[in-house]
This record gives sequence, C-alpha cells and structure tokens, in this order.
Amino acid sequence: LKLATPIDGGLPSVVMASQSLPRLIPNEEEQSRLFRRLHHNAQARDRQSKQDASNFVFRQRAIDDMKAETRNSKEMARTAHSERVSRWTEKMSTNPLTVDLWAEDQAKYEANLAMHRAEKQRSLRIQKQQYQAHAAILDRASGEVDELEQLRAEKRRLVDNTKCLKAMRDIEKTNARMAKVMQNKQQYEVERQQKLLAKAFSSPSL
Repeated sequence: LKLATPIDGGLPSVVMASQSLPRLIPNEEEQSRLFRRLHHNAQARDRQSKQDASNFVFRQRAIDDMKAETRNSKEMARTAHSERVSRWTEKMSTNPLTVDLWAEDQAKYEANLAMHRAEKQRSLRIQKQQYQAHAAILDRASGEVDELEQLRAEKRRLVDNTKCLKAMRDIEKTNARMAKVMQNKQQYEVERQQKLLAKAFSSPSL
C-alpha cells in the first residue's frame, strides 16, 4: 500500500488513500448488472452454439448435395459418352478406314509365311520318302542278277563301239580328202611357180 504524500508538511491524508483503493464488494445494483451481463452472455453463447450447429448441418447437407450432383453429372457424362461412342461405332462399322490395315496385312504375311513353311516341309518330306523308296528299289535290284540289264549294257557297248568305228572311218575319209586337197593345192602352186619362171626366162629383156 502506497501512502499519500503529506500536504503542506502535515500527516498523510487517510481519506485520499482510501478513495484510491478499488471496491472489493459490489453493491446490489452492480450485482444485478453483473448477473444480467452473465445471463446475456450465456444466452448469446447458446444462440451461437445453435447457430453453429445449424450452419454445420446446412454446410454438411450442401456438401452432400454437391457430391451427389457431381456424381450424377459424371454418370450422365459417362452415359452420354458411351452412347456417342456406340452410335459412331455403328455408323463407322462399314468404313474401311476403321480397319487396322497394317495388322491385317501383317496377319496375311504371317499366314503366307506359315503356309510356305508347311509347303516346304511337305515337299522335303515327299522328297525324303521318294529317296527312301528309290534307295529301297536299288537295294532290291542290286541283290538280284538282272540278265536283261546285262544284255542292255552289252547292246549299249556294241552301239558305242559301232559309233566309235564309224567316227574313225569318217575321220580317215576326212583326212584322206584333206590330204588330197593339200596335194592338189601344192601341185597347183608348183605349176604356177614353174609358169612364172618360164615366162620370166623367156622375156627378151633378160
């Protein structure tokens, strides 16, 4: 507690000190005003709580409505898209541009390759079977004496020998003709030279 300073050199003023102290016990009017204020604040808080609860319910309902509207909009958009795709698919079903030409050509190419491979394998299998059959025939034929084949071989040799003899005779005749031609040519050349020499010696200038 701070005492007041003396006035005009006298003792501290007790009255002024008591006036500066706050009143600890309110009177009846102040108590009534305080109760009214507390009651008003309680009512205000209660109204605010109710308003907050109502706002929360309204906000939650609005959020649920917006979510439902968004879901409905998305569902309607998906339905419209599906219907549009189905409608255009039906319209473009006869359009040749809707076909994957590359995939179709690739499938045909692979089918042709498979067919060629199968054909080649079949051809190789047939050739192998034919070779085996031919080898079996040769094996059977080699184990037997074929007199007809021997006669045919003898006949072929006879024909070859006859042809060879005939060719040799033809060659001899040709050589004889050639020799005769050469002899005649040489004889003609000798006679020509002799005539030239005789003519040269008989010339009066010599």
